[in-house]
Amino acid sequence: MRALVVLLLLVGCLPPDRPQPPASPLAIIEASTDLDGRVVGRSNARATIVVLMASWCGHCRAQLDQLAQLRDRHPFARVLGVNYKGHEEYDNRGNPRQLRAYVGEHVPWLRVVPAGEQLFGALGRPPFVPAVWVYSARGELVEFYDRRERAPPTAEELEALLARLGA
Repeated sequence: MRALVVLLLLVGCLPPDRPQPPASPLAIIEASTDLDGRVVGRSNARATIVVLMASWCGHCRAQLDQLAQLRDRHPFARVLGVNYKGHEEYDNRGNPRQLRAYVGEHVPWLRVVPAGEQLFGALGRPPFVPAVWVYSARGELVEFYDRRERAPPTAEELEALLARLGA
């Protein structure tokens, strides 16, 4: 009984729970499930490229073509797609069925995560696709290519960055 009283007194003296820092977008992606319902999980990749994309977007398709070529030359890099419903279904241009069909036909190697509000918010709610993030092996953001500020990254830019990261 005495131990219970001491425990209750100690619990009352503990500092209040501190708010946890927000999870990084990559951590959220890794904890998410892909289009097939499988958890993405962590990787031992030396670099992770995350592309926010929509199946109907010409810029996204060109970016994914570049990434397909890069992944062949950089086996220690992984590429993950993120699809936000608001972008996919923008102006009635796409829907989940079209997304699945596009991925299955054109980029079957790409694991795509449907982004909920938490992930889309963590990514900064970019209004334009594609947007591209590159993370180091430790999960640190190395580069962000935002179409609000510039054109999508070229193959040469990504090639140099992956080489620098040893991917």
